[in-house]
Amino acid sequence: MIDRRALLEDLQTLLKRLEADLLERSESAEVPDVGQALRAEYARAKDAERTAQNYEDWRSDAITQAAAAWVLSCVFVRFLEDNQLIEPPKIAGVVTGHSSLVTGHSQNRLQLARDEHELFFRAHPKLTDRDYLLSVFAELHQFPACRDVFNPA
Repeated sequence: MIDRRALLEDLQTLLKRLEADLLERSESAEVPDVGQALRAEYARAKDAERTAQNYEDWRSDAITQAAAAWVLSCVFVRFLEDNQLIEPPKIAGVVTGHSSLVTGHSQNRLQLARDEHELFFRAHPKLTDRDYLLSVFAELHQFPACRDVFNPA
């Protein structure tokens, strides 16, 4: 059973961490593409008269939206995993005491997800966890039911 209050608190904490990370990246000289992309999007919004906000306020809203999208995307993937709608799990899981619909026997779904993560990095040692999640989302985009949710465009 899901403890909704604990889940909400955990997700709110995660959202704040992601917002802080994205803000830092938007100001970082090490990853200038993030800040450049945000400034370009702001300029397009301003030119199209879709915003009257200053850049900092607009950026804060854009960062919140991006962070929320990451959190909700991962929650949706977990929902699919927990209901065994995708195999193998890619993000996380639990040790189940009941038989899997797919394999017919008990399994440690968390270990399966960790194995998938490790296999990805064996094949792509220079990529990041962000790249891993993007690959999971791209894989799910192939399913008609997920196509609009994980649209890379």
